[in-house]
Amino acid sequence: MNPPRQDGLKKTKRRVITKRGVLWLGQTCNQRCYFCYFIDRIENHDHPEHAFMSLEKAKKICHTLRYVYGNNAIDIQGGEPTVYREILELVRYCREIGLIPTLITNGLALSGPGQIEKYRDAGLRDFLVSLHGIGDIHDEVVRVKGAHKKIIAAIERMQALNFPFRINCTMSKPVVPILPEVARHAIQYGAYAVNFIAFNPFGDQEGKRRSDTVARYAEVAEKLTEAMDLLDAAGIETNVRYLPLCMAEERHRKNFYNFQQLTYDTHEWDFQSWAWTMRQTQMRKDGDVMQPFFMGKPYGRELQNGDALYIRDHYERSPVIQGIKFAGQRTLAKIVQTLSGLDNVYREEARIRAERDCHYQYHPACESCAARDICDGFHGDYAELFGTEEARPITGVPRIQDPRHYIKDQEKTVEPEDESWAL
Repeated sequence: MNPPRQDGLKKTKRRVITKRGVLWLGQTCNQRCYFCYFIDRIENHDHPEHAFMSLEKAKKICHTLRYVYGNNAIDIQGGEPTVYREILELVRYCREIGLIPTLITNGLALSGPGQIEKYRDAGLRDFLVSLHGIGDIHDEVVRVKGAHKKIIAAIERMQALNFPFRINCTMSKPVVPILPEVARHAIQYGAYAVNFIAFNPFGDQEGKRRSDTVARYAEVAEKLTEAMDLLDAAGIETNVRYLPLCMAEERHRKNFYNFQQLTYDTHEWDFQSWAWTMRQTQMRKDGDVMQPFFMGKPYGRELQNGDALYIRDHYERSPVIQGIKFAGQRTLAKIVQTLSGLDNVYREEARIRAERDCHYQYHPACESCAARDICDGFHGDYAELFGTEEARPITGVPRIQDPRHYIKDQEKTVEPEDESWAL
């Protein structure tokens, strides 16, 4: 069977700030991937973020993403969104308000007859499918026997219907040797983009480092290079998340995305709305959503890092006063964004996420690297496990200041409904 034609998909080298939002419906899932950022919340049914939220609350979050943050696309995820009972109605609602929906899915519930057609008819734009290996290796890392067989059946159905899909692959240690095989699967079945994601422990995984599951970056680089060569030759967009830029051969640096580059990936999430949707109030079943806030001083890193439940409760006790306070914050932040430039505000947020949230570290040799100012370095958890001695400074070129320096040469796929890249 030939790969699907992916009719209507365009390519561009134009880089604009993404307008894609994200929604976590709740941490209920039919898999138990050992690398999952939210594994404790998935396994603990009493965790406040485990249960799915109501459709009403999900719609309220989507409405805010569209009409407050100006997002025009959304990644809907769970846990696993295909087991959310109202998922088709939510997809239809997003499409109706101009928030073009993608589902991030493990594919287990999509292998049956008629499943892909239901999402297509509801207005879904594409699937972002989690393919974390081949055969038994995929089953091993997602901890569900027969999972690979089901995800391939779902992908084959997408191919037969010419329904667009992309692939996420987390590069945990068992998967690294077969990264070229994952690339061949993407080519065979016609994925229009592949994301290779470094297994950097984060969220519930933080502090659970194991050398038998986390591969060294140098180990990853060899097989990843082979996989990227295959995908480049096939004309498939390839993105690598959260690896130091020096791990890429020069020809592949266009595919590497650290936090400073994520801003310009239209398949990734808008930092501003992402900060809001990751607050506890927007990730749990109970309670109302909190007031939206914007980035830019007086930006509330205090709002983002503070106790969102306290903010929610305080708001509910005095909604008028808190409504005025948050409206004032958004107005002042918007002024800062205008005066400073939105690119600069987002770049500062990227640095904060790397330095404060993920505790990235640099090797002393990084100071001589031309990409030092646009690269995050080594993820903090990774550096504690393996150190930073793998750093290979990029030399022989002037110091790079523009985070788009390399990614501006990548041809990215643009879905038919998203014309923001052309503005």
